[in-house]
Amino acid sequence: MKKGNIYREAREKFNDNNPCPLNREEAADRLHVSAATLGRYETGENAPSPEIVYAMSKVYENPVLRRKHCSECCLIGKEDHPYTAPKTLFESGYGLINANRVLESFKNELFEVLADGIVDKNEIIRLRQIIPQIKNIQKLLSDIEIEIEKHSLRYDIDE
Repeated sequence: MKKGNIYREAREKFNDNNPCPLNREEAADRLHVSAATLGRYETGENAPSPEIVYAMSKVYENPVLRRKHCSECCLIGKEDHPYTAPKTLFESGYGLINANRVLESFKNELFEVLADGIVDKNEIIRLRQIIPQIKNIQKLLSDIEIEIEKHSLRYDIDE
């Protein structure tokens, strides 16, 4: 695994945006690992567990780190959820508002498919054509969730 730089970059980004930056030892203390272990994560020598990545995302106030980790370090994430940078809360919210048309179309297609209780080959093809649009809506929702969490961490608001 050579993607360890995402962990170092997350700590460095936190330090760039925070009046109380964390050196490796301080970050390691907050993560309950040794500085040497954190160093191995940050150089890609070792892979952190999902629990450590989750803790890093909280300590570094960077929920995007979880998405990056999953899409770069996990086979399921690589296949099903390739990383794309999240949109801003405004972009995602506006995109979701505009997605109503897509959802209405999907609802109608799904209703037609389910109406007779039989799913045939042509209906599968029709539904598969809609899936990319639905995945885009799913990503917009995920981006909104990340942005809300990011702002909550910044203002120290509990979940």
